[in-house]
Amino acid sequence: METMLADRLFGLEEQFWKGDAAFYRKNLADEAVMVFPDPAGVMIKDEMCSTIDDSPRWEIVELEELRVMELDDNAAVVTYKATAMREGEVLPYVARASSAYVRDGDRWKLAFHQQTPLAIIPAIA
Repeated sequence: METMLADRLFGLEEQFWKGDAAFYRKNLADEAVMVFPDPAGVMIKDEMCSTIDDSPRWEIVELEELRVMELDDNAAVVTYKATAMREGEVLPYVARASSAYVRDGDRWKLAFHQQTPLAIIPAIA
């Protein structure tokens, strides 16, 4: 795994969790598809860009268990575990996530993203 590539892609991933509609417009591939837990469901680029500014953004995001698979010089897949919190929330959102990126000139753009929420099991005191 190329460290520079991993740093670049996971930097983008974190920004997607926190970013605004302008960031999404600039960094999503034209045919991007994103799969979220209900009620959001499956969304394409235009849907994401039109709803992102009206959605509460994540204040804290921690990505761990990072993995990158380079498919070729122009495509890569990342997987990770995300723990995220929004302002005013008590419990974090924890999910396994996967994203596929494609190269567009000298930039990487997100072509596909999917999240699978994980159950939060309280610690026993």
